[in-house]
Amino acid sequence: MAVFFRLLLTFSSLLLSFSVYLVASDYKIKIFSYTFNFLQSISTYFFIVIVFSVITLFIARLIHDLDFPVDSFESIEIANDSFLPSYLGYFFVALSAASYDKPINLHSFLYVFFIMAIFIYCSRISFFNPIFLLFGYNFFYVTTKNGVKIILITKKTIKDPLRFTSGKVKKINEYTYLDMEK
Repeated sequence: MAVFFRLLLTFSSLLLSFSVYLVASDYKIKIFSYTFNFLQSISTYFFIVIVFSVITLFIARLIHDLDFPVDSFESIEIANDSFLPSYLGYFFVALSAASYDKPINLHSFLYVFFIMAIFIYCSRISFFNPIFLLFGYNFFYVTTKNGVKIILITKKTIKDPLRFTSGKVKKINEYTYLDMEK
């Protein structure tokens, strides 16, 4: 289940860049004989990204809960801002692949997309999904008592790492955890 969830989280974190590629390529959705206009298409792309992120969070509830008792952490720092430059890089890749009027660019973009997906899946901390910010989640670098730096994704406001506790933390990998409690 954890491998499936990590794949889902990886794809979910990259889906927004794919939607940017579709918008930049001026790709409009066609259903039967009806073609969506530009605004309908971009709204649909964004809606799909949000729905996929919600599904990801829903499936996360099926992963076994871990408990972080009080006094588990030594230090904490917000990580939202450190992930944004990397994520903006994904957007620039999507925009540059769509900026040329050649059909091969979709193949190039998909190639880069899957390479990024492999790296994100194999990395220890790159499951950043900016849509989670819209849902109220924040990303924190947390240093444990053993000196290990992990990523904690949570809706909680954490000011004192010594007082943080949660019984509904989901382990994504050895270095990334998702807190499902408010």
